[in-house]
Amino acid sequence: MFRYASSDLVPPAGKRKEWLLTNGIGGFAASTISGINTRRYHGLLIASLKPPVDRRLLLAKLEEEVIIDGRAYKLFASETVGGFSGYGFNHLLEFRRFPFPAYIYEIEDCILEKEIILVSGQNTVLVRYSLTNANERQVRLHIFPLVTCRDYHHTVRRNDWPFEVVEDNGTNTAIEPFPGAPRLFLGSVGTRSEITGFWYFDVYYEVEAARGLDAVEDLYCPLRFVAEGANTMELWVWAGTERVDSSIAGMRRYREQEISRIQDLADSISTDNKYLRILSLAANSFLVRRSEREGLTVIAGYPWFADWGRDAMISLPGLTLTTGRFDDFRQVIRTFLTCEKDGLIPNLFPDNPGPPAYNTADASLWVFWCLYKYYQYTGDLNLPAEQYPGLLRILEGHIKGTRHGIRMESDGLITQGEPFYALTWMDAQVGGEAVTPRRGKTVEINALWCLALYFAGFLASRLGDTARARSLKELFYKSRESFGREFWFAEGGYLYDRIDEDERDESIRCNQVIALSLPVRLLTPDREKKVLGTVWRHLYTGYGLRTLSPADEKYRGQCTGDQYRRDNAYHQGTVWVWPWGHFITALARVYSGYPGIDGLLRRLVSPLIAHLHEECVGTVSEIFDGDPPHHPRGCFAQAWSVAELLRVIYEEIERRAPKRTLPEW
Repeated sequence: MFRYASSDLVPPAGKRKEWLLTNGIGGFAASTISGINTRRYHGLLIASLKPPVDRRLLLAKLEEEVIIDGRAYKLFASETVGGFSGYGFNHLLEFRRFPFPAYIYEIEDCILEKEIILVSGQNTVLVRYSLTNANERQVRLHIFPLVTCRDYHHTVRRNDWPFEVVEDNGTNTAIEPFPGAPRLFLGSVGTRSEITGFWYFDVYYEVEAARGLDAVEDLYCPLRFVAEGANTMELWVWAGTERVDSSIAGMRRYREQEISRIQDLADSISTDNKYLRILSLAANSFLVRRSEREGLTVIAGYPWFADWGRDAMISLPGLTLTTGRFDDFRQVIRTFLTCEKDGLIPNLFPDNPGPPAYNTADASLWVFWCLYKYYQYTGDLNLPAEQYPGLLRILEGHIKGTRHGIRMESDGLITQGEPFYALTWMDAQVGGEAVTPRRGKTVEINALWCLALYFAGFLASRLGDTARARSLKELFYKSRESFGREFWFAEGGYLYDRIDEDERDESIRCNQVIALSLPVRLLTPDREKKVLGTVWRHLYTGYGLRTLSPADEKYRGQCTGDQYRRDNAYHQGTVWVWPWGHFITALARVYSGYPGIDGLLRRLVSPLIAHLHEECVGTVSEIFDGDPPHHPRGCFAQAWSVAELLRVIYEEIERRAPKRTLPEW
């Protein structure tokens, strides 16, 4: 499974498929199955110096040269401004993704396997080389590390930094890119090192060029590792921000620990469904530790997102509850609710030191959905009870009014918005203006508000807070009645996306499915079916839901080009996976018991299951083009995409989730 033969590994196919490893503290490694780095975010060690942020590319790649009886074979493959530099993919026999990314090269009658391992909890990468020398001919192996020390969003050119070798004992080397920079430690087992000190010029990143970003940089090679012999060899090269056990036994121990950890993660989900097991591994990549003090958080997506509150809350049930990681769920909830302020949880923890950003109108309301899902899976009300004061502060902030014009109006519905802010998940801006204006009362926020009132009222009744339970019950019924009256677009047979004073936004968008997937019924069964029919006709694709109907003049079918063009398409037709999850849940609920519904649901998830073999192997992309053939775009691995595919398969296909629901209170 997840093996690719030589025909899949040559360009252009081999450049399109990527792989990802993460270390649990925000760092990662990533490249393509061809071995060509096509992004500035590709590399063998992108370290997180202030977990999970301050991420820097330290080791871009290792390039290999094999010499057999005097004949030299270059196994590396890079693209430069002038074209390919090295055609190592022509020697690639196979690429294997699990348990680790592994490149298998065939050179004459020799087989060289290169296996890449990230050590969990630290900024260290290990690369294991295994050379099978069938006829015991003299073989010499050169390994060239290409290093830098840059913010992973940027590129550097020659002479930006001096790259001084400050320590070298023949097998272990310390490099200081510039005074005060973090040192990069390089070491090997089974080789010797030779100082080189040359620059590798004009490395070209094809994907960045297509995105209209800086796509050229230079990399530094401080040394080369050399091994030679006539027998089978096992060699190791490692790089990191700290020293490791540089013995063959130490390297093997790190490897066995990672294999054991990966196996435990795959076994954490109680099913033999191979795709759920793969998705449970993908889910783990997004759960990272900020620090021992700040606790566990969720990286929204790789390669470029940090931890966002909205993304964390939408992702959390799928990432943790389906895999039985209830303690991780509790830790993430505490991380964000500990930072609650003015009835809001952080939308973003910044890359650099500074206060969190509280610029979202929906993240705090998704908390209630998360806690409902936790109750559904565990039956435990201890965590919601522990967070009860914070939940009340969120409700109070919304009722009385808080930042950015977020407040409840007299009809019991929530409005939001102020100039220069885009507060819903459709938050792309160009020139300070929202591409998708959504000030006022939005459909998904008010659906979530109804759930928040219901869940808080249920919790209040269980905790003996009788008077508050009564008032919340009354407010829920008022808000639900207003929701059905104000958002129902009778002529169209679906829900308005937004209401702002006298304006009713008739745009057909995916946000309305949230009103059908939540555990509180907000519409009549007849209206639910009409909404699902409209969404199916206008928005459904095999990879997710379009954010806008193609019939709309504002529709943009491709999310390509420079930043301006991509931002203008981001929520104007682009396909997103995470709302698709709520669509599938709504479909399963509304048509529960109908003949053929089970088979239909299985067919609906099949394109995204196939996607696990494509693009970034074993995970799910952020977005897809609205127009066929729906090319994947954005982050190559997105938390809420993985989470919702995992949740839907677990809950709606495998039907393994407990059937516990919210009772009347």
